[in-house]
Amino acid sequence: MSDVPVDPIDPGDAAADDDVPKGSERAVLADLARERDRRQAAETELKKLRKAEQELEKLREATATEAERAIAAAKAEGRTEALSVANARIVKAEIKAAASGVMQDPDDALAHIDASTFDVDDDGNVDTKAIAAEVQRLVKSKPYLGVGAKPAPLPAGGATPSTGPSMDDVIRAAVRGRRS
Repeated sequence: MSDVPVDPIDPGDAAADDDVPKGSERAVLADLARERDRRQAAETELKKLRKAEQELEKLREATATEAERAIAAAKAEGRTEALSVANARIVKAEIKAAASGVMQDPDDALAHIDASTFDVDDDGNVDTKAIAAEVQRLVKSKPYLGVGAKPAPLPAGGATPSTGPSMDDVIRAAVRGRRS
């Protein structure tokens, strides 16, 4: 394009279009002006249609019968309940996945971690980092649940392994002594 200022062309001026050679700067500007006007008209029409659609929905709601309202409410309630059940399953699965390899029994994590404290977004994603941190906190506070945990020693006064012959050995010896 040149640096020479060009007079804008009125898009409705058909005579101006005839005088302008195709491909010239003035013709391109005229085409752009016509397209801009068409786009603005389409956007205006779209706004009118959206407003009319909103008014139609309001009229539908206002004229809906009691049965239609009850059906719509039941559908919304059913969807909410189904999402709640599905989200609980997603969170429990994520907790078990985070606990596997960290805890001896991943089901223990479900018993000790409140799954309702974790949210599921609209795409079904859960904050796995927060879940993993909660599993680590659980293993730190209850190390006997962790993988490789050793059983706690017996409390004082518990049975200690004997160093002499077992009761089975004593009985065998007694039976042998009678046969001889």
